[in-house]
Amino acid sequence: MKTKYWLGVIFILLIMTSIAFSTRYYGSADIGDYSDSAKFFAGHYSASTRSSHSYLFGFIHSPLVSLFKSFFVFKITSILFLILIIFSVYFITNKNKKALLLMLTSPVIWYMAPWINPIQMASLLFLWAFYFIEKYDKKNNLKYLAYSGILIGLGWAIWDTILILAVFLIASFLFEKKFYHFPYLLLFIIIGLSPRLVLDQILFNFPLYTILKSTLGTIANISGGIYAIADGWTPKSFANIFSMLLAIPIMYWLCYDPTFFKNNKKIITFLSLSLVLFLFNPQIRYMLVLVPIMIILIGKKMSKKQFKIQIISSLIILLLFTMPYIIQINHSVDESIQGKEFNYFLDKSFLIELNETFVEDLIREDLRDITARYPNEVFVVGNHPDSYQTLAHAYWGNNIKEFISIQDYEIYLSGNEVIFEKILKPTSNIKNRREIWIGGGMNKRESGIDYSSIRYLITLEDNSNLENFQLIVKYKKLDLWEKI
Repeated sequence: MKTKYWLGVIFILLIMTSIAFSTRYYGSADIGDYSDSAKFFAGHYSASTRSSHSYLFGFIHSPLVSLFKSFFVFKITSILFLILIIFSVYFITNKNKKALLLMLTSPVIWYMAPWINPIQMASLLFLWAFYFIEKYDKKNNLKYLAYSGILIGLGWAIWDTILILAVFLIASFLFEKKFYHFPYLLLFIIIGLSPRLVLDQILFNFPLYTILKSTLGTIANISGGIYAIADGWTPKSFANIFSMLLAIPIMYWLCYDPTFFKNNKKIITFLSLSLVLFLFNPQIRYMLVLVPIMIILIGKKMSKKQFKIQIISSLIILLLFTMPYIIQINHSVDESIQGKEFNYFLDKSFLIELNETFVEDLIREDLRDITARYPNEVFVVGNHPDSYQTLAHAYWGNNIKEFISIQDYEIYLSGNEVIFEKILKPTSNIKNRREIWIGGGMNKRESGIDYSSIRYLITLEDNSNLENFQLIVKYKKLDLWEKI
């Protein structure tokens, strides 16, 4: 029976891995920020690097990206981190085989398998941070608090949202503890965060650069995004909220039984606060950091009947989550550049258009033709400010000097280098000599490019936002324009 059980575990993991490796889907949120930073550090990125949510995550992957000249390595590491999460829950629950099966059939595990994202790695670190802070809570031994702090810091170094989750975790578990324990914990969080601080110092000559930038980015998102053309957060639509809730184990909701809640109030308080946070920006991927802890929790009270209900419901949701990935093994969806996931299918009522050609393949073919005919040129790319990133992501050659954002070119034409700014200036109600103001923002950085010498524009649309360029060649997906 033991042999059959473990063969079954291996078989499930092989199915998940084969789907993740076969699908053309790599994710639908921020994948360029993570993959392109790795490509930049690997020396294969034909553009200035765009701001990344996790330079450290890209930096860690850059040697493998340089070696294989492919983003496929992210799928390999994603599967490895997910397997480590699965077996971490197994060992944390004292080798509970039911907990292992619950993790193996967890929809969010299968959902995240093909993604380029730091959440897999950060979730693993945070899971063990939770384990050690719970152990500290029970034994009051400061060494466990130190382990938890280091792991929280490492998780924060990879994914910024860990900071907010850590605040909830610390508030839930240290509320009744002695106050002097908190500075001790903070010290070890900083130790864990140190790889990010060191990398920031090397890259930007300021160890808090990405932390400050992430904070300002959150402020910009609250203001509607830096382009002021859309909501900076994930829309709180039915499809997004419902999809996120589907990723939560059904039996978790039984944990709010008054008696069970009383005996596990610290864990449930942390999970509840985290769920409220994620409802403001509903995305399925966020559940990866919470579901392992939920499964550890529900394993304490689950009956055989409840276990069967949980497994069956998980398998149904798992099939729904992976169906889009299976479709995108051989077909693209709605001619999109990035892949599409379950909540997109749900939002469209599953009325989608399938195509046997992939847009990214067409872009690569077009770029081969363009670079063969116009080698070693600088190209403005539009019409969206980040369209250049799409081309830099797809192109792996060395026959282009640089892709330039159309936004940077328009800033050059206007002479105004300010992209985004906010100023806080309180108005005095009395007659005084001085006033104070606090300001922050984002400018275009001087790149050393001679913008006046740029001759060509590439667009992914049928028109151009720049009046002084005329269309010279229409390719399969790209249009090439020349300056008049």
